[in-house]
Amino acid sequence: MTCPVDPTTDSAAVARRITRLGQRVMRCTAHCRGATVALELPGAERHTAATHPDLAALAALQEETGDGPGIEAARSGRPVAAADLVTDARWPRFRVAALERGLRSCTAVPALSGGVPATVTLYAFRPGPLTEGVQEAVRVLAEESVDGLLGDHARVRAEAEAEQLRTAMASRAVIDQASGIVMHMLDCDAGQAFDVLRTLSQRTNHKLSAVAARIVRVKGRGSTRELRRLLGEVRGDG
Repeated sequence: MTCPVDPTTDSAAVARRITRLGQRVMRCTAHCRGATVALELPGAERHTAATHPDLAALAALQEETGDGPGIEAARSGRPVAAADLVTDARWPRFRVAALERGLRSCTAVPALSGGVPATVTLYAFRPGPLTEGVQEAVRVLAEESVDGLLGDHARVRAEAEAEQLRTAMASRAVIDQASGIVMHMLDCDAGQAFDVLRTLSQRTNHKLSAVAARIVRVKGRGSTRELRRLLGEVRGDG
């Protein structure tokens, strides 16, 4: 699936989906005590979610400093693990903040689906890396979640486009009906009738479909003089 994601994608819907992802990946291993998820939509801001406020602070720290296992995994496209943060001296500020919260290890797993990158980081209170099998399970869950997000967006966009098409078709029908009324009232051709409606729309600062709907609703009654004047202007412009 390669459906592009609009920057206006509902942030709340994204947050709900990636929060559920964080909760699901925690169940991949008994030692996991929490997870964070970072998702970057094309042309939109970066979205993050955490299963605990302490982990949200760690995710924010990585975003602020541009340094940490999640940032490194996102850049490299490869899993990044800190088997024991007591001895692992990488990412000094992140390391201190994690140890202050009682965390001893973490593993960041990147995923990519439909051109949308995501990074899931799992944390534990005890040292030790995640097995390759667990990392693969996390990656698959992340890709499934991104696929679901893209599918949701594609469905919403298709529904919006269908509604726009229905509205356009209904407006076209009303405009055609109003043009017929104007043709009958003024004894003019279709092109001139349409030009009269368009001019009336511009003069009144109302949409063409609204002007046409009014003409149809009253069957042109009460507007003959104005329409004849506009027809004269149209013919004069021609």
